[in-house]
Amino acid sequence: MVVKKDRRYRREYGKSRLLFHEDGAVTTFSVIVLSALLLFFSLLIDYARIAALHKLTEDAVRSSVRSVLSAYDSVLYERYGLFGRGGTEGKMLFAEAMKANAEGAIDSNKQGMKLVRSKLESSELHAASFLGRHDVFGRQVLEEMKYKAPIDFTLELAARFVPMAGAMKEASVAVNLLEKMRRLYEKREAHLARVLVLQEQSAVTVGESGIAAMIPVQTGGVALAGETALGIASEYEDYAEMVMHDQSLPPGEKAKYTSEIAEYENKVRAFVIELRRVSGGMLKQHVKLHGNAIKELEAARLLNEDMLRLVQQANQQSNLADYDAVSRRSVTGSEQHFVPASAASDIKQVKEAATELVKPDGWFNDYRQELEAQGTAASAVDMEAGGFQSSSLASLVKPIKSKAPDRLLESAASLRLAYGTYEEKYILPAGVIVSRKQALEQGNIKAQLKQQEEQAGSLWKRARGMLHGLTAIPQTEEHMQTFEQVKMRYNENLMFNQQSDNTAAAAGAGQAVDAHEAAEQSTALMDGLFSGMSGMLERARDSVYYGEYVISRYSHFAPQYLRSMMTDGNVSELSQAVSFNNQEAEYIIYGFHNPIGNIAAAYGELFAARLAIRTMEGLIESRSLGHPLLILSAALIYGLEKTIEDMLAFTERGSAPLSKYVRVELSYTDYLRLFILMHGAENGASLARMIAVIEQNSGTTLSAVPSGVTGEGKVSAQLWFVPGMMQVLGKFGLLEGKVVGNRYETTQTIGWSY
Repeated sequence: MVVKKDRRYRREYGKSRLLFHEDGAVTTFSVIVLSALLLFFSLLIDYARIAALHKLTEDAVRSSVRSVLSAYDSVLYERYGLFGRGGTEGKMLFAEAMKANAEGAIDSNKQGMKLVRSKLESSELHAASFLGRHDVFGRQVLEEMKYKAPIDFTLELAARFVPMAGAMKEASVAVNLLEKMRRLYEKREAHLARVLVLQEQSAVTVGESGIAAMIPVQTGGVALAGETALGIASEYEDYAEMVMHDQSLPPGEKAKYTSEIAEYENKVRAFVIELRRVSGGMLKQHVKLHGNAIKELEAARLLNEDMLRLVQQANQQSNLADYDAVSRRSVTGSEQHFVPASAASDIKQVKEAATELVKPDGWFNDYRQELEAQGTAASAVDMEAGGFQSSSLASLVKPIKSKAPDRLLESAASLRLAYGTYEEKYILPAGVIVSRKQALEQGNIKAQLKQQEEQAGSLWKRARGMLHGLTAIPQTEEHMQTFEQVKMRYNENLMFNQQSDNTAAAAGAGQAVDAHEAAEQSTALMDGLFSGMSGMLERARDSVYYGEYVISRYSHFAPQYLRSMMTDGNVSELSQAVSFNNQEAEYIIYGFHNPIGNIAAAYGELFAARLAIRTMEGLIESRSLGHPLLILSAALIYGLEKTIEDMLAFTERGSAPLSKYVRVELSYTDYLRLFILMHGAENGASLARMIAVIEQNSGTTLSAVPSGVTGEGKVSAQLWFVPGMMQVLGKFGLLEGKVVGNRYETTQTIGWSY
């Protein structure tokens, strides 16, 4: 027992000495270690509290920003599906939300233990983006329509055009080719007509020159004497006898026929001088007219070559690929609409028949030879006149009784023969010119063309009157002021987006000067429509969404408003109907800042679209006429008649059949969808007009309506331990905030948008 107690005593005594050593080294070491650990854990705890403060501040700012965005303009959303800040003032709402999120509710219990008790030092709210920005506005429109746009309906609309794509392609090529050929044809025929006129004028120059009166005329083989070539030749024998009589007199005897000889010689000289003057003047004028005729013929030949090039280039138009792209697409519902398989081939045959309008080169060579022959015939008359002059004057120098009269008679006969040949071919009966005239008139073709042109002109006059009746609509001061206000908003939005007004005026069929130009414009418009549909089918372009947004959110001008104007010319009812609120969609598409321009452009393009389709039908209906230009004129007459009926149908029931081959009704709004696809609605000018309409109707300037905000909150929390050490860490960039006294401050910035 004693031993055990002694051992226990020594052990306890040894421990006491170890712990309470007199030199204090262990105690000092322990203090240092424990102090370091205490400092480390103090920093760790405050650092953890700082990290928690950052997270709490970020959540508070994010929640407060969302709270701000929860207050939106209800009018913009309900009417246009757009989100923009509205309602409670944003900065106040953000400050209240930040205070509640950072410090807790006002009546919350702050006595409990909290790891981080934060305090809101300051808060700021900034607008991050504005609804008037085109990228912001466009994004919201696309998001709105991505789920709401009736894409199936748009595809169904395109499906109705798919069966017609092939026929419309050939019709576009045929109409454009034939119209260009027609213009060149008319110019060529005008040059050829001038060639014929110059031929006739040349003949008149010979016929009215007076040579005919100076050439001998025989009746029953008896020469009619007088101051004619034959008369002079007939009197020569008597003259020769008188000269030889006087020359044979003995010297000193007085000459018997001195006066008669002088009279005959003077008459001959005067006659041949006049004959040469008349003949030379005739030939000079004839040569001038002949040269002009050759120039006109060459101009006609060059136009003929241009016509040949048009035929060769007919299928090289770049926009024809859009028709093929549409026809190749397999669109659900297109199989329900049937177009005869032969429609495209029938129209293609009409196009190929355009080669009949081109004359072969040999035709122009033959005509040139004909003109050269006429010139040669006129030269022959002048040459024989010169020959008669030479013979006559030579016979006066040395009169010979035996052979001279015969030579003069032969010379006169040659002159008469040369003139008679010319007269028979070119004056009377003028067989060459009559034959050429019949060839240029092409039978009854030109008469039929003239009759059809008159009929087409009458129909175009009626159609143009219907379209131009819009310009007579009374424009009230109230309507004009509204458009001026919209124009101001439109320009302000373009300036806000740093863009310029590059809107191009729409070209409707109503601006054409005649029916032929209207037909060309209609095919160009149809090319644009199929280009828009091709883009929509191939790429599902944003234009579909923008177009549906415009149709669904903006008003359009109902065609029923035009009924009275198109039926009886009464425009009084339209004075109020042309208000801005009735044509918002048309304004967005075309951009005219007046009450009439947008309506006229829309209905002009509607007329052009209908004319293109109906002219395609007319080409098929009229192909049996044979001559390409007769087919074109007849097709245009058919197209105008049916288009006028369609326009009246629109004013009666708001729709019309698409085609006799596709028996479905398309409404005016369907065509507006197509026009938007054609013109595009995603460009800056169109977006600016959309925004201007919204601002006009809501009274809100979208350029000042934020669609997103950026919130900034400064929050602080008290440091529990050594603020000085935290401040030192902050100087080394180890903290995101800063230490101010015994508090740590952090600032968080969060941006958010609709």
